[in-house]
Amino acid sequence: MKIKLLIILFSFVFAFQAKAQNEQQKWTAGISIAGAKYSFDDGLVVGGQLAYQSPRFNISRYIFKGVSLDAGFATAVGDNQKYTTFDGLLRYDFGTSRKSVVPYVLIGGSFINAVRFTPTANFGAGTTFWFNASYGLNLQVMYKFSQSEFESQTSHLYASFGLVYSFGNRSVHQRLWED
Repeated sequence: MKIKLLIILFSFVFAFQAKAQNEQQKWTAGISIAGAKYSFDDGLVVGGQLAYQSPRFNISRYIFKGVSLDAGFATAVGDNQKYTTFDGLLRYDFGTSRKSVVPYVLIGGSFINAVRFTPTANFGAGTTFWFNASYGLNLQVMYKFSQSEFESQTSHLYASFGLVYSFGNRSVHQRLWED
């Protein structure tokens, strides 16, 4: 089973990774590892302080003027908890989508299926480091805010690290160290 999962993972990484979007290259896709980190007290409520997820899949589409729409999905079993997340995010890249380093801020929401579906409001930041016109490395951190009325989930940090692929070649400007 692990070998099949690795084959699928590598096939997806090398065939369907995502890259930065801009007006000409609108679609990207990615695969990453991710995890939710709870405080000690909140970990007692949800069944553990950590919930690792691998793989996490996402797809993004550039909309206009530095704004992209991103959808993601991941599921995993953490310490003593099940954690499945469906994320919808708006990302703003400060007009840097044609650069080799693309920082962004994000806002959005998630539905987390732990004991039951719980909505969260998400805020965060990230960056993508483009190695070439098609492939990059993405780092992202979110704070997922959950209202206290939802007993099955508490607010927590959610980080991801992964590879991205652009479905079209993008023009790569010089890197910071080449300026």
